[in-house]
Amino acid sequence: MAESEKLNTSSEDFGCDYSSNLPAVLKHLDISLAFTSYQAQRLMLVRSDGESLDINFKHFPRPMGLSADANGITLGVFSQVIRFQREDALLDKIKQPLGRIEDDVTAKKVQDEGESLAQLMTDEQRELHEQYEAVLHEPVDERVDACFITRSSHYTGMINIHDIDWGSDGLWAVNSSFSCLCTLSPDYSFVPRWKPHFISRLVPEDRCHLNGMALKDGVPAFVTTFSTADERGHWRSGGVSEGGTLMDVQRNEILVDGLFMPHSPRWYNGKVYYCNSGFGQLCCYDPATGENSVLLELQGFTRGIDFYGPILVLGLSQVRQSQVSTPAPLAQKYDETLSGLWFINLEDHSEIGHIRFTGNVEQIYDVAVLEGCCFPEIIEPSHPRMRNHFCYPPLVSEGV
Repeated sequence: MAESEKLNTSSEDFGCDYSSNLPAVLKHLDISLAFTSYQAQRLMLVRSDGESLDINFKHFPRPMGLSADANGITLGVFSQVIRFQREDALLDKIKQPLGRIEDDVTAKKVQDEGESLAQLMTDEQRELHEQYEAVLHEPVDERVDACFITRSSHYTGMINIHDIDWGSDGLWAVNSSFSCLCTLSPDYSFVPRWKPHFISRLVPEDRCHLNGMALKDGVPAFVTTFSTADERGHWRSGGVSEGGTLMDVQRNEILVDGLFMPHSPRWYNGKVYYCNSGFGQLCCYDPATGENSVLLELQGFTRGIDFYGPILVLGLSQVRQSQVSTPAPLAQKYDETLSGLWFINLEDHSEIGHIRFTGNVEQIYDVAVLEGCCFPEIIEPSHPRMRNHFCYPPLVSEGV
């Protein structure tokens, strides 16, 4: 394993150690990473210039499930699903200072309204706000090679959204509150599409803690649950003690039981990879043979998986104090558990490298590989650049 480098990202202590080979690996593969930490309330980017890593972060309320493709990133947060479109045509513009709002013809009135709100702030609040706004008006890092800008949002309400992924019927989401899988429609908070056979009705009671989802050929194929209970929040009161499952969605049956807080099933190369999180395990289930195997055991709560070729990227979290009455076995096995991202060679299950967070990024939920870029930038919904960074197709016809 390579030697570690140290990175201290900010006064908020999002610092980390990382294997010294990772900057070159990510640069060579032309990839970067996005991951979510609901505990730190951040969507974070792992970026590389080939010599060092840069951890960039954006604030969101309770960021959870992630899905990334060639066109953009989709993020599930507290009561929304947000889509960031990849628009590299904006790269030149975001590398320039953002002009004053006073110089925008259509935005001047909005500025006047904002000034009246500023009058309600204390002097200290106003000064901090002005400093923050000044930073947002600065050019982005010259090394940025991809731009993801907010394009759309859907308000779901607090459905306790977990895994999300795009399929043949649009975006699928794990709706943990209602113990079901759902899709989204502009006419509804969500459209329920599937529930485990042991759930009797759809009510916002998080009965079995359905959390993980894997798509196969564009449709949901596998899910994970903490229990098979049909009672309000049963899994929180002792119901997780090795009562977790890996399920087949199409047959609505349990494939593997006796798991402890399983997460993140993913279909890849004909097998289902998933986390038996409470034991710190990375597991693999082969539907062709029914064989279930433990590939690795790590010093952290395993959760969040994505792939790039023969590389599996795995998230680790610290064992946390929670409302669950039965502690994870990891808490008894280790005095300290780790938080970070581990890079695993699928051919021999060896470690390629890792990023270990040393500050207050204690929980990681999901991780996504961003292909075709090493140093991406995200323009979030509240960013002032949203007011005049436009993307639109050419006018096809002047007729009405």
